[in-house]
Formats: sequence, structure tokens, C-alpha cells
Amino acid sequence: MDMACAKVRRVGPSWRAIVLFASVLAIFCGCDLARTVAVYTAPASERVPAEYDRLRGKNVLVYVWVPPEIKWDYPYIRLDVAGYVGTYLRDNVRDVTIVDPRQVEDFLEQHGYQPLEPATLGARFEADSVVHLSVHRFSLRERGMAHFYRGRMASAVTVYELNSAAEAPERFPLRGVEVAFPAEQPVDFANAHASQIMQGTFEVFAVEVGRKFHSWNRPLD
Repeated sequence: MDMACAKVRRVGPSWRAIVLFASVLAIFCGCDLARTVAVYTAPASERVPAEYDRLRGKNVLVYVWVPPEIKWDYPYIRLDVAGYVGTYLRDNVRDVTIVDPRQVEDFLEQHGYQPLEPATLGARFEADSVVHLSVHRFSLRERGMAHFYRGRMASAVTVYELNSAAEAPERFPLRGVEVAFPAEQPVDFANAHASQIMQGTFEVFAVEVGRKFHSWNRPLD
């Protein structure tokens, strides 16, 4: 299990080179100039490694589970979330293929609310890996504010490896995901539609989930 290290690697000029350069400037040009150079040559972002980096080249099935009460209010949420996450993975993880979410949803609908093991579902579609999203929270209205929208979504994330050397599928629990949209504050009904809030929530959720599977640059404050 050569999982990616959780350490963050900074991107930009070598810090040793910056310190040396600033020291020389401090001697010959004065401290103010050296301080200015150090500020402008500091890295603008830091490299965040993948939490799980073994989807490359795999046939991946995105399996979304939601409680019956959430699916009752949002009947297409499984298909929508699987579509957003699958599209993000296909666009950002090299050589990955995604099992058609519509085929998965059709199969799940045939089984009603009967829970299916992720490995069983993955084997049914000949997937190499299953990204299992167990959504335990989804809402569009801000709690305690009847006339304001703010999408919120929370989910557990687990990867199942089906075609590995192990006799049984291997299970890799990852850190959970929780998002809000808009991130800063709710928006009143007069300035947004529920469909816009839902789409935005699914998009930011897909990004947070998808970034677990590839390295990316996080801007520094």
C-alpha cells in the first residue's frame, strides 16, 4: 500500500537560494531591498499530494449511497453526484475510465433501497476500483433562515480495489468531505434559484472528492 504521503511540498524557488540571495543583498544593498526581494520571490502556492494515487489507468465505478429521506426529496441525486464526480476524475486523473453512471443508476433502481456491497457492484460492471461515496447530509436551505439558500453536503469516501493481488477486495477509507455553497454566506431567494445552488454544491463537492486522487496546487494566503 504505497499511499501518498500526507506532507505538503511547497512550489517555487529554493528556500535556501532565497535566503542566500537575501543575505547577500542585505550586505551590499541594505535590509529593505532584501526584505522586498524575499516577499516577491516567496512561493504563491503549495503542492498538495494525492490522498490516494492509484486510480491512474483504472476502470473506475463511482457508487453514491444516500439515505432514503434524501433520495425522496432529491430523486436524481445519486446519478447527478456520480456524474459530477466521474467527470472530474476523467478530466483530472490520467488514463482513467469511468463506468457510465446511468448504467449504474439503472441497476441500482432495479434493486430499490436494497443496499449493495461496493465490491459486488464493481464486479458487476467489471470495474478495477470503486469510489464509494456515502452521503449523510444534503440540504439547500440555510438552517434557521427560511428565505435563504446555502447548499451543504457531507460524505464519507472509501476506495475499493477489486483487481489487486489480495484474495479479497482491499478497502481504503479516506478523509470525509464536507462542503458549503456559497462558501462565504447564504444567498436570499430573490438572488438565486434552487437549481443554481444545487449545481454549485455538486460542483464544489466533486472538486473536493476528486482532488483526493491527484496532486494539486493550493494558493497560499
